[in-house]
Amino acid sequence: MIWGLIVSAVLNMLLIAALLLLRNRLRQTSRNLKELIKENDTQQSTPQTTNGDVYFKIDKEFNITFINENGADSLGYLPQELLGKSVFGTLFEDKKANRDALNASLNKMYRHQATLNSQGILVRKDGQKQLMMCRQRPLLNEILECEGISFLCKDVSEARAWRENLSRFENRDLLTNTLNETTILDRFEHDFQLAQRYNREFSCIVIELRDLYDFISKGIDFETADKMLKIVSGVCFTNLTPNAIIGRVEKTKMMLVLNGTNRETAASIAFKILQESVAAIKTLRVDEYNAQMIVVTYTNRKNFSDTYDGMLARVKRHINMALKHREYGVVSSDNRGNVLGVTKN
Repeated sequence: MIWGLIVSAVLNMLLIAALLLLRNRLRQTSRNLKELIKENDTQQSTPQTTNGDVYFKIDKEFNITFINENGADSLGYLPQELLGKSVFGTLFEDKKANRDALNASLNKMYRHQATLNSQGILVRKDGQKQLMMCRQRPLLNEILECEGISFLCKDVSEARAWRENLSRFENRDLLTNTLNETTILDRFEHDFQLAQRYNREFSCIVIELRDLYDFISKGIDFETADKMLKIVSGVCFTNLTPNAIIGRVEKTKMMLVLNGTNRETAASIAFKILQESVAAIKTLRVDEYNAQMIVVTYTNRKNFSDTYDGMLARVKRHINMALKHREYGVVSSDNRGNVLGVTKN
């Protein structure tokens, strides 16, 4: 008997708790529905918008029933040009993916009266596309059935452009406008693997300016030394092959990754960069003798047994040996420094 009373009391408490939870949920749902139905009180009511925001409504057949004047103008339309027309082929591209996405949104709103947020592309009258962040809400009738969707779209194309610019800046060496060390080495390894996989020509050139940089920074000033790095990077940019990339490594090295370039072409570019760099550096009041304190090396992918680490090690070995013996010019397994007739003792 006592156990029966205890069980009954527990069940009553659980029932009361469930009823309280259900009542709270009903209140919340009621508040949400009241907020949603406000948009349907009058066809001309619009949420708070700013210049350039596009606010429009569509019915269940995806025909445009309303668009705010400022929004239409920002897209190059007059409101009356759009009213009654399908949203597909006007504000949205008439593509299966767009139709499927909007059908999915409408079905979700039928079931849950949910507010959805997503990125979308609106099409201007002149055909230009504009990236927008769109808030979608159901339009409800008097018995709370969904009979359409309202869109509030804000232009985020500028924000994305800023993000893309920021990403580019993060990958750049700001002094020389080349790729920074992390990015160029990552790209070097990635491109080497692709060349290895598809057996493509692949070469690299590295210009070491350490001794010249030290000479200028100590003998003239650091500002002139930095200008020298900019000048040499500019020479490298003018000699890039198609699909090539350039970056700065270990402060004083310029690395050129030459996709689709054979060893002979890389050697020719190396000599050309050396000669043009010396001529450009002389404009910084550096005499020709000292302007030639540059080590340029090149190598290429050998065969299927070659590796990215092996290729990089060859470049470092050539440079380290040249710096140790103060042999300036183009150095590789083909050539051994002193190309311009200068050897520092």
